[in-house]
Amino acid sequence: MPSLVILGASGFVGRAVITAGRFPMPVKAVSRKIPTDADLNQEGMTWLEADLSVPGSLDEVLEPGDVVGNLAYMSDASAATNVSLIDNVVEACLHSRAARLVHCSTAVVAGAARQTRVIESTPCVPLTPYERTKWALEQRVLSAVPRGLDVGILRPTAIVGFGGRNLVKLASSLQNGITIVNYLRASLYGRRAMHLVPVRNVAAALLHLARLPVPLDGNIYHVSSDDDPDNNFRSIERILFLSLGLKPRKLPLLPVPTGVLSMLLRMLRRSETDTARVYDSQKLLHTDFKPVDSILNAVREFGEEMRERVAAPAGGDTAGHPR
Repeated sequence: MPSLVILGASGFVGRAVITAGRFPMPVKAVSRKIPTDADLNQEGMTWLEADLSVPGSLDEVLEPGDVVGNLAYMSDASAATNVSLIDNVVEACLHSRAARLVHCSTAVVAGAARQTRVIESTPCVPLTPYERTKWALEQRVLSAVPRGLDVGILRPTAIVGFGGRNLVKLASSLQNGITIVNYLRASLYGRRAMHLVPVRNVAAALLHLARLPVPLDGNIYHVSSDDDPDNNFRSIERILFLSLGLKPRKLPLLPVPTGVLSMLLRMLRRSETDTARVYDSQKLLHTDFKPVDSILNAVREFGEEMRERVAAPAGGDTAGHPR
């Protein structure tokens, strides 16, 4: 029987996929090294080790008809190494006659695109090394479509949730930073879009595309929560204040015009300088995808986790949360 194969299963998003449950087929969870806390007795799931940077490492993993979800990315490696890795994944899928490959990329490949509302067909202008690498990986995956592999690309925005790294810097600043610096930053950022998306929504979107009954045929899908009313700096900061157990700020913020932040971002040569940018996810929603989590809940869980990390040494609890 064909399996759902999750590459990069021990990572942040991979773990969210593994814990999502209700899989349509048996699952093979693939990681370079099986986590020590992996449930090796979970019904319908098999953990396997494979170094995807090595050609042929998936020969004993993939079988005809398998559906592959690729979450693997080596953040500490070069662009060339990551391109080689994705080439190995694509070739393994073609060699094994896999039924489908769903590749998880990132919405920031849009880079310096001029449109305020970014859709999947918006011309990408990747500027940073990370953006260019992620864009190059997408092109390698899409090159498999004319070779007979059914491919889909999922582009999440900034993923947030239990065990994630997005918002770590902001939360740490609120916990331990200088009050006046936090105040000035909040005044400058105001209601700037944060482009966060709950990790559970990303996991659900990948599983949704994996079992979609029609061919993906090289289509790209955003998964975002940019239309969530809480997805702005001021609301996110408010949620973090509460979940971190901090006292809310009483002093009203300074009324800084949004153009000031845009100008500063341009001076810093950031890819995204339009503070009103929105990543549109209507294409995914039109496939009957239903988000399973909200920004409020995801950020609250993240903040509570950060609070526990700070409190752990005093309470004697040294158990960390997996990433």
